[in-house]
Amino acid sequence: MYENLISNGYDQVKLIGVGKSQHMNNISNWTNGNDTPVCADQSPYPTWNGWGASQRDLFVLDHEGNVVFHENVTSGLPSDLESLVIDLVSQIPGDSECTDGDINNDNPCNPWECWEGQWIEMIIDCPEQMGVPCEDGVYISPAEGECCSICMLLGDLSGDGIVNVLDVVAMVNLVLSGGYDLVADLNSDGTLNVLDVVLLVGIILN
Repeated sequence: MYENLISNGYDQVKLIGVGKSQHMNNISNWTNGNDTPVCADQSPYPTWNGWGASQRDLFVLDHEGNVVFHENVTSGLPSDLESLVIDLVSQIPGDSECTDGDINNDNPCNPWECWEGQWIEMIIDCPEQMGVPCEDGVYISPAEGECCSICMLLGDLSGDGIVNVLDVVAMVNLVLSGGYDLVADLNSDGTLNVLDVVLLVGIILN
């Protein structure tokens, strides 16, 4: 089916296999001469576990990376799979009718930009998703319309990049009002109280 789609001009379709490393000696059964890339998921198989995958599971993603189909295909491919893929391809922004510099930001983690009259897909690599540690801080979920989480210094309630008495005042106000802010939770116990204030004052004095 994949080769048929490609030969019919649906070259936007990408087929990728993700197998457990222990099964890679059977890779020829997967590629079957079609040059399909297959990635080895090393034990303890974080990719398989993250996707909730089982052996011979098929995932179909749209051009924005959303899972639109997930099924075990041990008994064979569903009869409408090819039409589903073709329909997804038709939803990809066109290759023309755009002005250089135009940006389609419907999905902030997978925007498209017009370059020389064609829509070009842009991939954004977020530090948190790539495993980059947030030194001395915590990642804060992105605001609506943004993609990547922001690394915030613990105790920096003002967001100015430094911890000082202004942050202490803000934290005290939060504690008194019963509020909560992940950046203010210095001992990571899920609550804000005088212990967090003491820790913050200690950071400033040291």
